[in-house]
Amino acid sequence: MNYQGSRGHQAALFNSAIRLSMVALLFVASAMTALAQSPEIRQAFRYYDIEQPSKMIPALEKAAAQGEDQYYLGLGHIMAGNLDKALEIFEKRIAADKKDPLPVAGKGHVLVLQGKANEGKTLLQQAADMNRKKTAAQWEAVGRGYLADSKFLLDAISALENGKALDNGDREIHLLLGDAFLQQNRGGESVSSYERASSADPKWAKPLHKIARVYQRARNTELVIEYLQRAVEADPQYAPAWKELGEQYYLQKQPKMAVEAYEKYLGITETPGDARFQLAFFYFMAKDYSKANEIFQEVLNNRDASATALKFYAFSLIEQGKDDVARQTLEQFFQKATPEEVKPSDYSQYAKLLLKMNEDSLANVALEHGIALDTAMEAMDLRELNAETYRKRKKFEEAAQAYEQLVATKKAIESQPSAYDYFWMGYSYFLSDQYHKADTAFTAVAEQQPKSPLGYLWAAKARVQIDSTGEQGLAVPMYEQYLERALADNNNIEKEKRNIIEAYDYLGQYALHHKDNIAEATSYFKKILELDPKNERAQDFMNTVRELNNPTRGKGR
Repeated sequence: MNYQGSRGHQAALFNSAIRLSMVALLFVASAMTALAQSPEIRQAFRYYDIEQPSKMIPALEKAAAQGEDQYYLGLGHIMAGNLDKALEIFEKRIAADKKDPLPVAGKGHVLVLQGKANEGKTLLQQAADMNRKKTAAQWEAVGRGYLADSKFLLDAISALENGKALDNGDREIHLLLGDAFLQQNRGGESVSSYERASSADPKWAKPLHKIARVYQRARNTELVIEYLQRAVEADPQYAPAWKELGEQYYLQKQPKMAVEAYEKYLGITETPGDARFQLAFFYFMAKDYSKANEIFQEVLNNRDASATALKFYAFSLIEQGKDDVARQTLEQFFQKATPEEVKPSDYSQYAKLLLKMNEDSLANVALEHGIALDTAMEAMDLRELNAETYRKRKKFEEAAQAYEQLVATKKAIESQPSAYDYFWMGYSYFLSDQYHKADTAFTAVAEQQPKSPLGYLWAAKARVQIDSTGEQGLAVPMYEQYLERALADNNNIEKEKRNIIEAYDYLGQYALHHKDNIAEATSYFKKILELDPKNERAQDFMNTVRELNNPTRGKGR
């Protein structure tokens, strides 16, 4: 054997082994820094993220008792808002180990949150300077502390970038960088950082939820929903994403999906707040009134319940036909609500309920309240219902004024009033003996619907009242135009017979008494007898005409 060759071969093998060992050690070191938060610590903080905060501190205390860094227990108390307790933990840890930068950073974090920004920053700088060989966890703790005050934002980014350079696989560093970039309105970089955090831990829903919120700021609803769905796929227990999914589905008018999301949210969270009432709104939108009312029923037993909850409870009761309770609940709403909380449409619903209960006069009062609130002049249904209710109550003066207001409002917002609006306005004026205004309204009907006989007929009726002696013949052109349209359709003649006879009679009387034109009058009365052979006025006229044309009949008698 060649000794020299053998020794060279052994040296090569030795060097190779050394390199492999170094790679292995580097891998282990990288893995340890990437998992600076152990699975137990991550699980403890996850409780906070999924809105089960009561489980976080016990889990962190258990982990600390098993040897986990006390810094994370202090951080948990910061998250829970127990700053004094967090400070106590950090100071005890500093006293025990003056070389550990994490509790120093933790104490600086607390001081910044307590408004002692300069003292806090001094400690954070001290934590950053500790130890020749820095760790990603050290930079992460320092960056987190700086993020507690927006004026230290650049310091936070610098620290976190240092941590990222040491360990590009630390999910927390990427998440905190995303938060920092978002504070600078650097949305694209923020999303990229959150994506890296998600890639570092695919089962972590938090960065996906944060991306959804970035897109929510950009009003990109499609991507908001996509990332919220990805968040709950990554972690089906991630409560905040279920809640926001429910709200997004609600806004997209998908109430059944909103209900499903909110039910899942409420099955997870310990801190539902007003979410149960929100679920009741979703049940209402999904037309599941029984389930909605089970929740809304709590409104009556809860002094702190919002006025809006009372309102929707009433609306849900209306849908179930429980009118008496609905009325009482709506009246409680009006008493409790601030002026800003009451909408014109609330009075519309109340008025419709009162009409259903035959409280027509109170309905008009409610509608007037709603109209007074409608400064944007958008709630036309209020004005229409108000006018219609007055008319049906035979309060024609009030109805006329209400229709006048309706027409004026439509004109003000550049919306053309309908022939229907003008007709009922004219009708109300007519029955309140305001014939000139009635004529104007009916003429507007004729202008809007020139092929219909209706406007011409009623304009003629109004002019008959204005020109009561008939001397001016004001109604003549309107009756003539009415007849032209009424007679154009043979199928319409029988239906319009009474009005056609009225028109012929007026024209005949005018021809006889004001034009002295017996022949013309005769032609009109003959047409009346063709439609109604027993018409007494036409018969009398024709008899008179025959007597005038045959004077010998009188001598023979």
